[in-house]
Amino acid sequence: MFTRYLKRVLVFLSIPLGIVAAVYSLDKNDIFLIQNVHLEIQTTEGQKNYPKFYIDELNYKFETLKGESLVRTSLSQISNILQKEKWIKEFRVSRDWPSELKITIQPHQLSYLLTTSKKLSQGIFTPVTIDAELLPDIDTRQAPALALLIGEEFRNDVNKRKKAVELLKSLPEKGKITPAQLSEVSYDRRDGYWVHLVDSSVKIKFGESDFSMKSARVSQVLDYLEKKDLKARVIDANLSKKVLVRLQQTP
Repeated sequence: MFTRYLKRVLVFLSIPLGIVAAVYSLDKNDIFLIQNVHLEIQTTEGQKNYPKFYIDELNYKFETLKGESLVRTSLSQISNILQKEKWIKEFRVSRDWPSELKITIQPHQLSYLLTTSKKLSQGIFTPVTIDAELLPDIDTRQAPALALLIGEEFRNDVNKRKKAVELLKSLPEKGKITPAQLSEVSYDRRDGYWVHLVDSSVKIKFGESDFSMKSARVSQVLDYLEKKDLKARVIDANLSKKVLVRLQQTP
């Protein structure tokens, strides 16, 4: 009885040991040398270009893995490299036998492009994630169609960036002041946050808080102005119970 049980155990153990031995033998004969490191980037259509520079850097780093053994390559070491990349939200590393390393990356979603007047003239932008974190600079070729965050104070103050993201999230999905219609956001100490819209010269003052309520009021005011064929120069939504409109001067 014991002998029969022992034989079954040995047969059971021999299968994985045989597989290990076969893999080891093939590895010694260079069957599992890495020929390709495949980076798969999962992002939205509108933001697919911005990680290009970062991806090129990763491709350069991982070029040294080609020709190495896929069996003996440390996935944890690769993970450590990816964890240091601030633009990456999530990733997955796997071996694709017999000769490919596959890395799937989900970049952080962006909220704004931070810039200043000087950097704007140079075509340089700092991506801001939806969590208000700053990423390495990109140029106009990589820049997605996002509103600009104008001013050095946003670079130095994470709380101001978080407030700006809060403002962005407060905008309605439909109407005259949606995230897609936002052109730029700036800030000054006296009036708080200012908003500019695409294809419009109007400036909208939002202050420092209650952005959802104010954006709803501004949307109604913009609808009214359009119906009356009036052009606003400044809309002050930073009031407790009303919205103040300064119209453009007619010639």
